[in-house]
Amino acid sequence: MTILSSPHPKNPSDSLLREKYPIYPTLGIVSVWIGAISALSLMPIDPFPAGALFDSAVALTIGIAFPPILGFFRNPQTILRIENILVLSPIYWLLLDLLQGSYDLVPVSREGIEGAFIAIALFVSGVWLASNSKSWQLPQPLLKSTNYSLDEKITFKLILIFFSLGIFKYAYACGFNPMTMLFYVGQSRWNAPWSRGMLGGWDAFLDHLSYFGYLLPTLNLILFLQYKKLNFQVIFSIILSVIMVAFLSHGGGRRIIGVVIGSALIYGFIQLKKVKIWHFFLALSMTGLLLFFMQLMVEYRGVGFQQIYNTGKIELRRDKLHVDDNFLRLSQIIDLVPAKYSFVYHKQIVYVIVRPIPRVFWPSKPIDAGFDLTSAVGKSGVSLSSSVIGELYLTWGYIFVFIGGCLYGILAKMTSPLLLKEQNSARLVYSLSSMTLFAGIRSMLDLVLMSYALIAWVLIANVVVLRQQKNMEITD
Repeated sequence: MTILSSPHPKNPSDSLLREKYPIYPTLGIVSVWIGAISALSLMPIDPFPAGALFDSAVALTIGIAFPPILGFFRNPQTILRIENILVLSPIYWLLLDLLQGSYDLVPVSREGIEGAFIAIALFVSGVWLASNSKSWQLPQPLLKSTNYSLDEKITFKLILIFFSLGIFKYAYACGFNPMTMLFYVGQSRWNAPWSRGMLGGWDAFLDHLSYFGYLLPTLNLILFLQYKKLNFQVIFSIILSVIMVAFLSHGGGRRIIGVVIGSALIYGFIQLKKVKIWHFFLALSMTGLLLFFMQLMVEYRGVGFQQIYNTGKIELRRDKLHVDDNFLRLSQIIDLVPAKYSFVYHKQIVYVIVRPIPRVFWPSKPIDAGFDLTSAVGKSGVSLSSSVIGELYLTWGYIFVFIGGCLYGILAKMTSPLLLKEQNSARLVYSLSSMTLFAGIRSMLDLVLMSYALIAWVLIANVVVLRQQKNMEITD
């Protein structure tokens, strides 16, 4: 969730949480700055060619990853503590391009590159500082939804409800014709009847229904672990999850699939009572398959997956894992702001906060944060991202990058106590929240959008479970 409640005195569960899932905030701050200073000192005279910043990227990666890895050796499940996921996420969103030598850093200055390394270190420092502060409590509706122990019947009922709501957008657009739906899910994302322009109308309400589908794979895993066998309910739920993931992936948004499947993977890993070596390799294999599928989405979102069927083969044009050129764009923003463009200040925050308000109720709602990176770098017809670190810098420079890291760290601090709860609903919320924050490193807007799935959970879980409990009381 993106709304904070008031702070309360130090939670007594903090010591137990640190004992079982240890983190090292002070070491994290020291380590990331050692990594950042090393990255700056290792920069070559000509840092612009592809691969030139490999050593610098490795140095900062080690500085970021050292504390989470240290915790991993004490308890492998600690690597999935939400604070660790959050501080590790810049490695994927910003440094992976440098580690792969994906592209030349042009046009950008040396100062912009140095500023990008500094901004990453500031953000991670903010996360660690907040993780060492007083505990904050989750909003009550969300916290209440983590108190349920879902049995097999309720889990299966939730799967049916979430699938029905999640698939409605696609079914409605196709006149509830399954064959039409199947045809268009294999076509280009631009040709599907459920696609729409950037500015939505009443159809935006239908788009929101797809967030209910985000929970299906995790609920499916919960059901399987409850039955511990492939019976009719489990197999039927797997089919529904595969269908939902297929439609969600049609839009080409890799972060969506990352959140949906990643949440299930996290849930499965934290449910283990004892982590064995084969669990670790299985998790790595599943993560690798997820990254491969996300790469396929990039390759085929313009032509549709039916192209694979038509040609009888999978063609990959890219030989590196594609992210979003975020490090390059962050460096460009640091070059441009405030030298040529002013900080946007409150406009970025307002743009994100008002995003949930339907445009039909506010036609003049802001369409951007007051700065168009695409036109600023001389491009057109494309959408460029710079990660949340770029957006925070654009808001008010380095100081707000650090403040933003603290805010993200507070969100992580609020959620991490759910690891201590035994209820499967708490583990579900924890897993989804972890991936929501991970995706939220791409942009503030993604943090808000991915939070919709948590809202969907609160709305349905509280109603369904409470009704089930009342029915049981009446029966008794």
